[in-house]
This record gives sequence, C-alpha cells and structure tokens, in this order.
Amino acid sequence: MYVGLVVICMLTIPVAWAADIQLESVLEGLEVPWEVAFDADGSAYISTRSGTLLWYQNGTTTSVLDLSVGGGEGGMLGVALHPDYAENRMVYVYHTVPSAGNAVTRYIHGDSSLIIHDDIIQNIPYGTYHNGGRISFGPDGMLYISTGDAGDAELSRDVLSLAGKILRLEPDGSIPDDNPIDDSPVFAYGLRNPQGMTWLDNGTMIVTDHGPSGFYGRAHDEINVIVPGGDYGWPHSIGDRVVSDTIPPLLHSGMDTWAPSGIAYIQDSVVPQWNGALLYGALRGEHLGVIYEDGTLEKVLDIGRIRTVVQHPDGSIYVVTSNWDGRGSPAPGDDRLYRITADPPIPLRYVAVAKVLWSMYHQDIIQYEQLQAALLYLSGND
Repeated sequence: MYVGLVVICMLTIPVAWAADIQLESVLEGLEVPWEVAFDADGSAYISTRSGTLLWYQNGTTTSVLDLSVGGGEGGMLGVALHPDYAENRMVYVYHTVPSAGNAVTRYIHGDSSLIIHDDIIQNIPYGTYHNGGRISFGPDGMLYISTGDAGDAELSRDVLSLAGKILRLEPDGSIPDDNPIDDSPVFAYGLRNPQGMTWLDNGTMIVTDHGPSGFYGRAHDEINVIVPGGDYGWPHSIGDRVVSDTIPPLLHSGMDTWAPSGIAYIQDSVVPQWNGALLYGALRGEHLGVIYEDGTLEKVLDIGRIRTVVQHPDGSIYVVTSNWDGRGSPAPGDDRLYRITADPPIPLRYVAVAKVLWSMYHQDIIQYEQLQAALLYLSGND
C-alpha cells in the first residue's frame, strides 16, 4: 500500500468530476475556518483562525470559545477530541498566544461553552509563517501535534527545539515513556510546515508538509510516512535530494506547488471509489487530491483553497475552504463547509460492490457508461 512512490505528480490525472460525487454547501460565511472535528454523534467543532470555536449541532451553529490569538499564519488552528470524549467532553485546541508562542490547551465542554481545564504544552515557537497546527489522537491513544519551523529552518533538525516537529504526548500532557527521545515530546523532526496528519488502517502515520520557497527553492511539497525518531531533513533534504540519514518523502509534488494541508485516510465511505484512498486538501494548488492505493493521483473540486478534509461518522466527506485567508479569491458565501457524497447515492450495503466497480473502471475493464449504469442500479436497490 502506497509503496515505492516518489514523484506522484508524474502520475497525475486531472479530472473534472461531475456525475460521480455530489457537493453540498452546509455552512457559509465562516471566518477563515481551519479545523473540523466530529464527535461520534456527528456534531462538529469548527475552529476559525480569528480565535472563535464554533459548535455545529442539529443544523445550529453556536460559539463555544473565544480566544485572543496571534495573527499571520497563527491563530486558532487544530482541534481534537479526547478518545473518551463521550464521557469526559474534553476538547483540545492548538492556538497562538500573542507574544508568547503556540500552545495546546485542554477544555471541557460545559452546558453552553468550553471551560479551561489545563495547559497541555506551551511555548511552541511561532512566527508570521509556518506554525504547523494540526493535532490528533493516534490509534495508540496519544496526542500528536504538528509544529512549523516558525520561519527559522535550522530549528527543524534541532531536537531541543519544538519547531518543525511531530510531537507526541499523553492526553494529560506528560511525555510517554516509549517516545524515541528520552524525556522529550519530539516524535519526528526535520519538517518545515506540517499541517495534516492521518493513519492508515495498519497504524502507519501519514503527514503532509509544505515544500520550500525563496532561498531554498520552491515547490516539492511532501507527503511523508512518519516513523518514531525519524529525521525528514528540512532544510537540507528537499524532494529527491535526500541527504544521508534522513527519510525521503513517500511522494512529493515536484515543481508543482500544492501547499497540502489536512489529510484523511478514507474507510467505509459512502463515496465508494475513495475507500482506501488518501485525501488531502491543497491551498495554493486549490484542489482536493485523491491518492489511490495504486499510486495514481486525481485532483478534484473547484472551490478554491482547501484547508481541511475529514470523514464524517456517516461515511461522507467534509472539506472547508480558506479563501478569505489573504491568499485566495473569495466567492460569494465563502468561506464554506462542504459535504461530499456519492452521486448517485450508494446504500451502505453495496459500498463494497461499488468499490469493485470503480476499480474495474480505473483498470479499463469497464467503460464509464457501464460504471454509471451499474451504480444507478445499486442506488435504486436500497
């Protein structure tokens, strides 16, 4: 699975999707949303870079937290829910403390708002650029945190710095005994501005990272397999140029710029052709990238800059745009939360069959017209 890939852009197949997925605008007028975190019931926390955390439940959106945050690429960024959220209602927020640094704070969702519980980690280097910001609980129950180099590339390979890293902590903020560096939260290092993380079904951790610009070159955005204690080489390893004792990317964008942000590994989805695929949101590239198990890449959607992609408990896919972050071209109603479903909709009991049909189509065993006829038949047999 995803083995032996280096320059995936060579395999890119640009596709204008229309009949196979359906895009629904769920929320609009959001103020530069950054993260969407669903609980098991399908309610969502939506962070905005300006410092407001929204709670979307049963079609209603309310503000549950307002923080004073730093600007630039900082602000209120990642959000993660404790693995036992249903019992303890604990919510973790990555945010930029003005004139102090990036931090992760744990809150408890009370009757109508979030109540501060404790600080998980503080004084993560911050800057106008490269603040990382994604947080997520892994399959091992640990909290993983992506941090940027804060504009100082040499900090990334300095294991005494928290910049340019993947950090790993216990849910209470303590350092796990089995971290690769004793008494350190550093799990992996040598990254530039990682903004997305996910895990495959075998436990493999996947992280997106922004490639260089300016003095160090440009493009070569990366998708990396993260291993404990791994050195990913920034700023000395870039794309195919991999210095000794550093880990090459799983794939990179070559001279194309994606600026990949959120990434999700898709399973049991109502969009059957994406089961087993990696989906990432591209900011500069303005697309949703679909990386199939055979290594092919398709760029889908035309909604501008995509910050986050996440799978809903019901199997549908949600993305949020970032067209008001100062680098996009906002359309009326931006920024938005979108829901992606199959068109035609496939009953869950036929999703496995639909996946096989899509695989046959990609292998040129059946034609597109045959695929659509079969999917229409399945959609009408719920």
